[in-house]
Amino acid sequence: MNGVTQISDTLWRLEIPYKDIFATVYVLKGTKGTILFDTADAQRDVEEQIVPMLEMIGVKAEELNFVFISHNHRDHAGGLKWVMEHYPQACILSRSADLREQYADFDFHMPEDGEIIAEQFRVVTIPGHTHDSMALLDTQTHTLITGDCLQMYGIFGSTDWACAIYFPELHKPAVEKVRQLDVECICTAHDYHPYGFCYRGREAVERALDACIEPLEQIKSIIVNNPDVDDAAVRQKYNELDKRPTVNLRVVAAMRQALNKGIF
Repeated sequence: MNGVTQISDTLWRLEIPYKDIFATVYVLKGTKGTILFDTADAQRDVEEQIVPMLEMIGVKAEELNFVFISHNHRDHAGGLKWVMEHYPQACILSRSADLREQYADFDFHMPEDGEIIAEQFRVVTIPGHTHDSMALLDTQTHTLITGDCLQMYGIFGSTDWACAIYFPELHKPAVEKVRQLDVECICTAHDYHPYGFCYRGREAVERALDACIEPLEQIKSIIVNNPDVDDAAVRQKYNELDKRPTVNLRVVAAMRQALNKGIF
């Protein structure tokens, strides 16, 4: 099936076109349960790609135990309605209050940081991109599936998608928390500059985590060293640094707010 990559014996990845980038869905098979990680954007994504993928890798409808929503953005949670039509018995795992209200008729659980799902997968909250952003750590393979939690320098091949961290004061300690975990591989939702979507080995993991903080520090430096310029000018200076995804004004404004509060 086009777009499907098997990462390991227990992990599959599916790329689905979305606007000028792509959405990503993962399937994690554990000894005590199977998890669908994110649901892409629309009905056609579910009907034409997600359901066929699950069938292809041998997951029967009744065997899908959990639907994990990394955060409530359209390219990650937009297909949830149609996924639940096919797998109504699955438990929805999400930290989004809006989704909890919307899917009150289903088995819905808001997991806590560190909670273990299906005896194997550890929930890791990594706010920053959104408040509800969370990842899953396979404690047997030491693989962390992060969705959009870890942005690095931004998404390859797109504009205004640089380091889309809108709550930097929450993100920095969350990244340092991840650094303390036993992680040997990270798989993200998109191809992030400069390392792509999969980082294997502890050295690669450390580089990726560093790259999550570096662009924020660079924006901070521009703001501190140019106290009289506005957010638009800060954005322009950042975007002129080198060839990388360009940052949007919302990220600059969030960094300025954090600095003004003395919390970054």
